[in-house]
Amino acid sequence: MAEIRYTKNARINNLLVERFPLILTSTKSVHWMSLEHFFDLRREGAAFSSIGTYGSHLVDFISQMEVDGIEISEIDDPWLEAYRNEILARGVGKRKQNTNNYASQVLRTVIVFLYWLESNGYIKGVVGDNKKYPVRISVRTRGIKHWLIKNRASGEKVVATPRADWIRAIKPYGPKRSDLSERFELMIDWGASLGLRAMEICSLTIQQLPDEESAERALLLEENLYINIIVSKGGKHWRVPLSPLLVKKTWQYINGVRKIVVKRHLLRAQKNNRNYVDPSYIFISDGLGGGVNPRSLSNSVRGAFRAAVEAKELTEEQRVWLHGLRHNFVTTILRKLDEEGIPRAEAIARQVTRHSSEDAMGPYLQDRYNKKFDGNE
Repeated sequence: MAEIRYTKNARINNLLVERFPLILTSTKSVHWMSLEHFFDLRREGAAFSSIGTYGSHLVDFISQMEVDGIEISEIDDPWLEAYRNEILARGVGKRKQNTNNYASQVLRTVIVFLYWLESNGYIKGVVGDNKKYPVRISVRTRGIKHWLIKNRASGEKVVATPRADWIRAIKPYGPKRSDLSERFELMIDWGASLGLRAMEICSLTIQQLPDEESAERALLLEENLYINIIVSKGGKHWRVPLSPLLVKKTWQYINGVRKIVVKRHLLRAQKNNRNYVDPSYIFISDGLGGGVNPRSLSNSVRGAFRAAVEAKELTEEQRVWLHGLRHNFVTTILRKLDEEGIPRAEAIARQVTRHSSEDAMGPYLQDRYNKKFDGNE
């Protein structure tokens, strides 16, 4: 995890400075981009105390990126929203919960930093003022505006967990090409059926998948299969149950569409006197032949939702986003356990949903007791 150090007797522009922040990465290297940012803030007149606050915000942000295994160039709005929810979940049941205001302050610091990186050429095509940018902002005379850094009123409506029928509704609005559409729908199924994050879906390999014979046998015996998730938040390995029907559907994709994509890349590489090696990911990029980028997957889900809204299939309130598939999974698990009267449902759900603690499930629970969630009312 990244950590922050503070100077005791540094000299900056001939001034002796105490507690000027210096962020070190998990490898104990100086995080130079943040340091340059702090220097720039000081040149613009920011107080040393304010820079220290920004440092505490950014070390948290950098630590979360390290936990999730992503680079700054891969940040997008869905990830920022999940990060905000993570901040709000901390401390529940042990100490006073982080407030919406505090989460907004951290996100403001992060988004200002991302905009500074974009403006100074450290990143490109990540932060901007139109829909082509993964992090969409507006720059005004009074500062940068972003929907996640608005302080929410206590009575403001919480975004609803996506229902199963909402998730089904976006599938026809994914990529138009049949091969890309099949891949898109299957990736959604993996996210909704196992509660996988974007990074975890994109990191799945063929070697992890149970074989077709096992899937057939499990179907006959009405049993689940299991898969080892080896790329996950926090770097832990998890053994999770999965449907044999999903396994069969995935093998159909591998032996059909995916095989065609691999052949296309092999022919393209031969034509250009290059070597192409099948990366073994279940889901491979049509353009580059490597694994699908998690940000691209998130963007595809967001784009499909917007298209479904424009087609009047969904409303703005019936929002579906990539991490929302995980929200649906967690809520569905808890509701089933509640219906069956299983004791200590939260503890069981924590194991199945791969949360570090029961408290960490807090942001996912707003629809646990909502009778309308299953379409019953």
